[in-house]
Amino acid sequence: MDSFIKSTKKLIKPSNICEECNFTCNTINFQRNFENWTSGNGDIDKFIQDTQLLAHENIKEALEWIPYDGFYNITKSRFDEIYEANWIEGNISHWDDKNQNWKRNINNMIVILKRINNLKNIKLEVMNESHGSHGITQNPETNKYMTVLNDKCKRCNYVCDAIHFQQNFINWTSGNDDIDKFIQYTQLLAHENIKEALEWIPYDRFYNIVTNSFDEICGANWIDGNINHWDDKNQNWNRNNNMIVTLKRINNLKNIALEFMNEIKIDHEFYGITQNPETNNYMMVLNDKCKICNYVCNAINFQQNFINWTSSNDDIDKFIQDIQLSVHYQKKALEWMPYDRFNNTIKSKFCKTYITKWIDGKIRYWNNEKQNWERYDCDT
Repeated sequence: MDSFIKSTKKLIKPSNICEECNFTCNTINFQRNFENWTSGNGDIDKFIQDTQLLAHENIKEALEWIPYDGFYNITKSRFDEIYEANWIEGNISHWDDKNQNWKRNINNMIVILKRINNLKNIKLEVMNESHGSHGITQNPETNKYMTVLNDKCKRCNYVCDAIHFQQNFINWTSGNDDIDKFIQYTQLLAHENIKEALEWIPYDRFYNIVTNSFDEICGANWIDGNINHWDDKNQNWNRNNNMIVTLKRINNLKNIALEFMNEIKIDHEFYGITQNPETNNYMMVLNDKCKICNYVCNAINFQQNFINWTSSNDDIDKFIQDIQLSVHYQKKALEWMPYDRFNNTIKSKFCKTYITKWIDGKIRYWNNEKQNWERYDCDT
């Protein structure tokens, strides 16, 4: 290994052209920056530089010296050896010729800082890390050197959804250990299918809460909405904001088990658990799932709005609702249209028909992001 590194160094010409690559490769760009940093430890400096001089084509081979003030939200483990933190700059992606600097993958990325116990065997200790190392830093308070690691999933071999959930465990609690463990259990199973995961959802993230007469089921708007996917750029979940949901009281906390929740999932999409701060009752956050479509289809979106309109005639209401409940896949459905949503109304000479402009326009499709219908421009 050492002899190979020495031979690699000889391949680098003073002209900044790598003799191995025959162009200005990653090793040259790293080498130009050697004089601008130091760890304060000659062995560590040499170790980092040697990895950088091997990174001709594969940038992942290179480690960096990362100043400790490049991290924030640093959370110490109880053993004082491992920390979790956000790395402001994030890891290197590639060299940006235009800006003459490194382009980085993920700003503010979540990393693990793990204490290096034996500086004499630093090569062995760092390179054998199963998580994969981005570089080395030093805690200025303890003067301990630390390796900066990915928190890779042992099953997926990358930072999957389960890891993103796990990194956030310290930031929430339901106030009930059984509920916390159950939610975390579902999140740790969500390696590839995000719909398997439940969340703890604070009650103040709901508005327009409408309670039924038995105080067991509520309709509400969920400000954040359910998770779509992990957004690497923002280091957070991408969501369907302001979605309509149902809150259903949990009557027996002892039955919060996977088997019980799978029974619920037959008729519902289940997003998480919340707690009413006035009654202290825990509630499931869910959505009615269409038994025909097995998801929240057009018919369900219409059904959720039944409480918000009436024609003041039961037969008309039932006729419109029956049609709306039948449009699982189709876009054509009848609506109750308030008269003040028309303008430029012209009466025919027979006084039986009118020509008018419909302000809202007919429905095109359901917009999950806006949690409302997209419509065509106003119709005549």
